Amino acid sequence: MKYDLVIFDLDGTILDTLGELTISFNHALSNSGIEPVTREIMRSRVGNGARNLVNKSIEAYPDADEDKILSDYREYYNEHCTENTDPFPGIPELFSSLKAHGIKIAVATNKSDTAARKLCEHCFPGVIDIVQGHVEGLPHKPDPTIINNILKTLGINNEKTIIVGDSDVDIQTATNAKTDHISVGWGYKDRDVLVENGAVKIVSSAEELKKVILGD
Repeated sequence: MKYDLVIFDLDGTILDTLGELTISFNHALSNSGIEPVTREIMRSRVGNGARNLVNKSIEAYPDADEDKILSDYREYYNEHCTENTDPFPGIPELFSSLKAHGIKIAVATNKSDTAARKLCEHCFPGVIDIVQGHVEGLPHKPDPTIINNILKTLGINNEKTIIVGDSDVDIQTATNAKTDHISVGWGYKDRDVLVENGAVKIVSSAEELKKVILGD
């Protein structure tokens, strides 16, 4: 068996969070009198952190209060994040299989640490060994800091680790952390974006992902 640790992205990789993300973000925009965004626009902007999401959404509103929108969004989402959210097909079964083979599971995400931990415990109780979301003072992925923190905490080196994600950010993160990586085709970035950014393998199902990880 090649890997001791699999580090998963969260949004678009193990959980379909787009429904509640869109609802929560539009709640914050509405509080500031800004037009809502569509689900597809939200899909294209997820993955680089909440502040970047706000920045892209208020470009046409020079007087918008970025910090207020960000605060409103985080407050609402942290309260409602488990709503309108489900694991992608086959992910719970994949986790069970990895655990049965003695492989550790981690989540590394640019989502806030509070929401990430709440979601993982709600959707995968007692399964994930370590969850690392974004906290103030730490850089976002693709900086490898949170990956290196996970490796240090679990005592596993990067050569025995693979990162699984749905975006160019995850590919870049793996490159920066010097780990293997694999991309999922069911997430929030189109296949051509993944290919253009160096995806070495794109899987179409959790079952296919399991076979790649286990080397079947």
